[in-house]
Amino acid sequence: RQENCDKYLHLTCARSVGTCSVQHGEGLEGIFDITSLEHQPWTLACPEHSDVDPESIPENSISTDQLVSIAKSYPPEPLPPKPFYKMTGKERKVYWSDDDNLAQFFEKVMTNTTGAKCAICDGRVDQHDKPCNECGVLVHTSCAYTFESQFSSGTCSACRYTKASIGTEDYEEPKCHLCNQHGGFLVKSSAKPVSMKVWKKGSRRWNKSLFGGTKYCHAICAMWNEQSYIEHFENEPIAQCKEVIMSNGMSHITHQFRCVLCGMSNGIKADCSHPECRKSKEPWKYHISCARAAGFEINDDMKTCCFRHVDSSSVFRARLEDFLEVELCRLPDQTIRASAPISWDHASELFHAAVTVLRTLGWAWRWAEWWVKWGDNWEPLIEDHQNEADMTDEELKKVPSTPESRCADARRCRLAAFGAALRNRDYDKESGDDKAPLERALKAVLSTPSLVGPLKSKEIDFYVTWLALA
Repeated sequence: RQENCDKYLHLTCARSVGTCSVQHGEGLEGIFDITSLEHQPWTLACPEHSDVDPESIPENSISTDQLVSIAKSYPPEPLPPKPFYKMTGKERKVYWSDDDNLAQFFEKVMTNTTGAKCAICDGRVDQHDKPCNECGVLVHTSCAYTFESQFSSGTCSACRYTKASIGTEDYEEPKCHLCNQHGGFLVKSSAKPVSMKVWKKGSRRWNKSLFGGTKYCHAICAMWNEQSYIEHFENEPIAQCKEVIMSNGMSHITHQFRCVLCGMSNGIKADCSHPECRKSKEPWKYHISCARAAGFEINDDMKTCCFRHVDSSSVFRARLEDFLEVELCRLPDQTIRASAPISWDHASELFHAAVTVLRTLGWAWRWAEWWVKWGDNWEPLIEDHQNEADMTDEELKKVPSTPESRCADARRCRLAAFGAALRNRDYDKESGDDKAPLERALKAVLSTPSLVGPLKSKEIDFYVTWLALA
């Protein structure tokens, strides 16, 4: 309590030595009257600034030297944990090895929207874009403008419907009837049969059909299919699907085709927009949500392209390069340094980028055979000051390959099998620790130049660390 005194004391130590003046604020009879106290209540003074009468010091008191000796006999107090944004790469790995710390990390990065993708256009969102309060689906404010009434209460239409109708006889969990993917941004769907002669509204058959009940579909599934569209009815967006549902009300007009990705025949399948596919006797058909997850090209002009005809920016190797660019942009010398500290915002950005890459890799069980057969459409990124004609293949990071060599590479890294394991989340079971096998499998894939390009060991370690977290 002495002004300009910089000493700190434990209350128990001050009482033990007996030479420190301790002013209590209450006793057995209650709180003391401040006006009757010599000093401010609940304060103490060090021996140097205390006015304790030597004769009033208890006999069982210990000296300062004895107190210091006792203190030294105890083990040193553990240092407070270092903040995440100050940790080095090795310290982060130790931090992630603890389950409680890992759970805290996931909570931080998954609630941070930095680097997250819009569920409609798949573009990066910013801090002004807010997720649904219930399911967490996230869309751009500009994309949600079309569906403005859904987010007016902070929750999406599907969550508001569930909250209002769950437990009722006619309740059906909202899910997209145009594809097989769960989650995502859902909108109400509507369709009317051409003729009502064989239908009776309210009947069991009507409610079970795609015409009756409350049906939902993904916004992207409705918007990116040529025969369905979004319209507004009573200030609420409705996906009009009357042109894609068969007259029996139980299937869609493309039910005879199987999605080249998931293999399911239900839902509506889109065609590859490339002229070569359009003219083919067996055009590629796929669910829009499957195509986006697998890394197919989904254009803003409502066109899609299959694995063989995707733009160079959509191939798996390009996605990896975009992921690495996120890390390089924050480093002044554009060099991977695992020891560099990282902020929570940047950790969130890396985590969301890793999720995108791992999601595409999880479909390798399907696209691995196409990659072996055709390779990919990757092209080197040429800077303004560079001339591609004057550069060697090594400088351009080109990796020559043939179907035979790619087949051997795919077998060596078990590309299709690893994609299937990721899709089934075989590495994410409660029993046992599968982190080490997952990292080894990732390293095998990332050490395949024909698939990912010639990567340095530091780049591989960077990818393995963050993809294993995703």
